[in-house]
Amino acid sequence: MPQYVPFLSKLRPHRWLASAVIVGCAVLMTPQAAFAQARLVLNNDPWLVIDNGAWLVVGNPAPNAITVTGGTGRIVSEDEFDRIRWNIGTAAAGNVYTIPFASATGTSIPLTCGITADGTGPASASITFSTYNHTVSAATWDNFVYRPSDVTHMNNFDTGVVPTPGATNESRHVVDRFWMIDPGVAATATAPYAYTTKPALSLGFRYSPTEDIQSLNLLTPPDVAAAVPLGAQRFNTNANIWGDYAPGQGAWAPGSVVGVVVTPANFFRSWTLSDIANPLPIELAHFDAECSGTYVTVRWTTASERDNDHFTVERSTDGVTFQALGQVDGAGNSHGLIEYSFIDHAPVGTAFYRLRQTDTSGDHDYSLLRVAGCDEGDGTTIVNAWHDGHDLNILVNAGGEQVHSVRLFGASGKEIWNNAAVALPDGLSTVRIPVTGIATGIHVVRFDGPRGPMTRRIPIL
Repeated sequence: MPQYVPFLSKLRPHRWLASAVIVGCAVLMTPQAAFAQARLVLNNDPWLVIDNGAWLVVGNPAPNAITVTGGTGRIVSEDEFDRIRWNIGTAAAGNVYTIPFASATGTSIPLTCGITADGTGPASASITFSTYNHTVSAATWDNFVYRPSDVTHMNNFDTGVVPTPGATNESRHVVDRFWMIDPGVAATATAPYAYTTKPALSLGFRYSPTEDIQSLNLLTPPDVAAAVPLGAQRFNTNANIWGDYAPGQGAWAPGSVVGVVVTPANFFRSWTLSDIANPLPIELAHFDAECSGTYVTVRWTTASERDNDHFTVERSTDGVTFQALGQVDGAGNSHGLIEYSFIDHAPVGTAFYRLRQTDTSGDHDYSLLRVAGCDEGDGTTIVNAWHDGHDLNILVNAGGEQVHSVRLFGASGKEIWNNAAVALPDGLSTVRIPVTGIATGIHVVRFDGPRGPMTRRIPIL
């Protein structure tokens, strides 16, 4: 039987202010001693507050390594870097792990993490967990202000990266809380914690409808009868978007979203819950543009539509300034596949195409960009480029997998960075160039690949 320590079972709250709180084989702790039991048992309604960037490390891969008995039991994180690292390992399929998180005020918001398929990696492979809400910032509804460190924007579902034209901050449609579930925590030679291949998961999120949905938000707190259905979304740091993982993930009830299926390919670190109806009043199943002889055919398919009035097909030669080519009526409301098409009879070489979707109230949103043209090139082009304060980000659309030499030239024309072999996958991808401390001015990035050079001027202010 575990030894129950009066400190943990009776007193609350207490703040762990050390740089690391290690919970391995000795997990029932007082400030003075540790006992060799392989479980942390939170008995009689205690609080355990992780603070100042501390770690709670659980070295036991069993699901009951953290157990709550005799009450609620609360572990308070409330910061991105106040973390639990659980050594779940690579033989945990079928296990369900419960982290008894609570808000800073003590509201219970446990997170469940079921392993549906094992990952691969070292025996020390771990998942780290943390969560926090708007109280870390003066801003409440505006998640962009207090977003996790690996999240670059809170833009609408299908517009892609900053600053894609038409992108808008959709924080009002998102709960004011983030969860970090990280299978790739930084490893060292003596402590390899990252998975080589990520496991597959089933996640369950709990939130407080009153604390995690603030005024000026559009999720109608705290009126449960009028509450907006939510779904889980995670931020894809490879593509720099939210929208490739639809926000309808999981079963919603006020205060929870459970049964969120996460494949290894969709297992990224930062999560939140968003309005499943907001991103677009249509569910776009397919969108493409391609050369058909001497003209470009734009095709798209909707899986469902809600109050959809019409589509406007737009074209741009630089990915920034767009012109309307024509309009196609929408179906209004539908729940089955509907195919649409539009022909650009006068293409202008390689160009960018997008859909502007307008609903019956006049609100509109944009699709992702597609690149097409009837010239002799393969369609590879630089779509956009920007400086985010730390890195240069270059969004490239590649016509097939290829390798490029990439060079960056400073405002004086001197080469300041290069990589002779940057692999570009087929389609859209983001190339990041670290430029901390770079001088201000107009810089030029150059790609040299199978079809010759591509360049883009990037202002750094």
